[in-house]
Amino acid sequence: MNTTGSDTPPPSAPVQPTERTLHGETVVDDFGWMRDHADPRLRAYLVAERDYFDRYAEGLDPLVGELVAEAARRTAAGRSFSWRIGHHEYTTRPPDEGGRYTRYLRRDVRGTAEPEVVLDLGELARGHDFTRIGVFEPSPDGRLLAYSVDHVGYESYELRFRDLATGTDLARTRQETYYTGVWDASSSKFCYVVHDAAMRPYRVLAHDLTADPGAPDAVLWDERDEHFTTTVRATRTRDWLVVTNQSRTTTEELLLPAGDLTAPPRPVMPRRHGQVYFADHQRTAGQDRLVALVAEGREERRLVGLPLAELESQRWQEILPRDPDTAWQRLDVFAAGLLLSGYRRGTTVFTLLGPDGGTRDITPDSPGGCLVFEGRRDALRVQMDQRTHYEADEIELAEHTLCAPPRHHRLSLRTGAHELLPPAAVTGFDPARFRTTKVFAGSADGTVVPVTLAHRADVRPDGANPAVITCYGAYERPWEPSFSQDVLSLLDRGFVYAIAHVRGGGELGRRGWFDGSMAATPASFHDLVAVRDHLVATGWAHPAGVVASGSCAGGVAVGQAYTDEPGKWAGIIAEAPAVDLLNAMLDEKLPLTINEWEEWGDPRDPAIHRSMRQYVAYENVSDRPRPPLLVTAYANDPRVLVHEPARWTAALRQADTHGNVILLRTELGDGGHHGPSGAAHVARAAAQLTAFAIDSATRSIRAVPRSRGRVRETPA
Repeated sequence: MNTTGSDTPPPSAPVQPTERTLHGETVVDDFGWMRDHADPRLRAYLVAERDYFDRYAEGLDPLVGELVAEAARRTAAGRSFSWRIGHHEYTTRPPDEGGRYTRYLRRDVRGTAEPEVVLDLGELARGHDFTRIGVFEPSPDGRLLAYSVDHVGYESYELRFRDLATGTDLARTRQETYYTGVWDASSSKFCYVVHDAAMRPYRVLAHDLTADPGAPDAVLWDERDEHFTTTVRATRTRDWLVVTNQSRTTTEELLLPAGDLTAPPRPVMPRRHGQVYFADHQRTAGQDRLVALVAEGREERRLVGLPLAELESQRWQEILPRDPDTAWQRLDVFAAGLLLSGYRRGTTVFTLLGPDGGTRDITPDSPGGCLVFEGRRDALRVQMDQRTHYEADEIELAEHTLCAPPRHHRLSLRTGAHELLPPAAVTGFDPARFRTTKVFAGSADGTVVPVTLAHRADVRPDGANPAVITCYGAYERPWEPSFSQDVLSLLDRGFVYAIAHVRGGGELGRRGWFDGSMAATPASFHDLVAVRDHLVATGWAHPAGVVASGSCAGGVAVGQAYTDEPGKWAGIIAEAPAVDLLNAMLDEKLPLTINEWEEWGDPRDPAIHRSMRQYVAYENVSDRPRPPLLVTAYANDPRVLVHEPARWTAALRQADTHGNVILLRTELGDGGHHGPSGAAHVARAAAQLTAFAIDSATRSIRAVPRSRGRVRETPA
């Protein structure tokens, strides 16, 4: 397949063989030199690949233009999120039409003055191709704002302080800061986190704004164990600061009184390998207490509590026992009650626990939807977890689906009653034209894999439908459905879109994570293939028309799908894919490596090495006919370094004698793991991926004799 109409040969990377010898096995690597990002040959190769992709994509330009125009015509009213700190209510205002950047406003609840803008990300982004903020923390007294900004994409933020009375930034900054930060009770000290050379957040510092700007900041915690990352937050009551040290399998949280940062930190629970927990503070009528979600090993989390005055006794009392069918993943503590959220047999569930001990479950109205505590994140991924006030009587839950804007529910924390709020106004499309549901596929070992499915209302399981299946499957992180313009464009064209909730993610609970990590990582790939086969067998997908898509850790599964089962796919989209895990896990100097040994395994272990040699895509490059492949990469990505997808692409090109379509689209400018932030660039980049999927599936189906199927056209 060649959409350019030219015979321009693809680029080839310079070959410089190096050897890796481990556990008695020697492997020759022709592209190990790419790990040196200062080598000018790497930039030259990435530019050549980008030029080759751009020439290829010229053939897709008419379709890309259609997709961008469709997305521009379809609009859904954005929704603000508000929270109160002290005497001020802060609000996020969605971007204006055609924009991408949020504005943050506030108003004094004691008066009637109009809201004032405290931070406009559009202004902050002016002159930059990429802008993202890491923290947004107004001080409790309302005088100051601590915020951090990254204009490169490497997730290393500059921390700034703004005088909210004048709207000007103070002449004091801190470099190489990371996510999370919190004020002390006096509003004079701001606690923040810095990272080391491997991008591991490890140290909590307190900056005193009453001291000289150049004075050294006090060190509140210094985490020496490189398996652990460190964050800092406040309890929802704002009485305590919590320093969290977290590895993939173990948690330790430390309490500091918000009014005295010189006090020695108090462990909530001792650091014990295999124990994970999240704790928060609750004021009760009789006494203060801590409540915590806790799990050990493969067991699901249970809810426990302990009077704060008895913390040193560690005599935690069970509030709710663990349920093997329910994977609690989040705890929100309010004066009016406790709110648990997680997954039950692959579907989101919230459980409200009232003061009387009674419980009430809230589940999505749509079988293909998921519930989210609204305000958890804003549009640019700033953490909003603890913004809703501790004394709140009501909160909002948002129900997300693949093919309609979120539906918002107001939930009473005292009674459990919830009502549907007026829906967002939409233009340019009718959500009633689409359907979403949940189906289940059986994997090879009998595991039942949930699948979120979306399609146009008139599409039937008749075996004629092109399809896109996406997956993630790592870090116990659920891949939640959300409204997407790109998905809607696929559905408009008769595609079926599916999220395969494979093992390794969080939808199947702790057991599902354990069964899809370390040496069991290939289970994610097996589940992906099982979902594809199920959709074909039940008529939802044409056997020649299925495209697989995965990003980051999801690239592990789709990379293995491309390697081991190329005949099952019409195309593969691998966005910043982690396809070189073995080499990454051998390099302790790379970002995140040591912390991720408990996710993927340490290949210095012979068993892990054998496992990785079998499934890691870069370790298994071979020459055979394969479906079209589109790989994306980002020059400043700190999570999947650009050389990983580049090396895979180079090796595939070197091995190929079949004329396989192999494309590498690298974003060469600013922009990290999630790409550039400019609205026009984002829209076009997303449309290119969608166009590639449409083109690949359509061509593959058309290549099949007509008696075996047809392409469903969009009705006029």
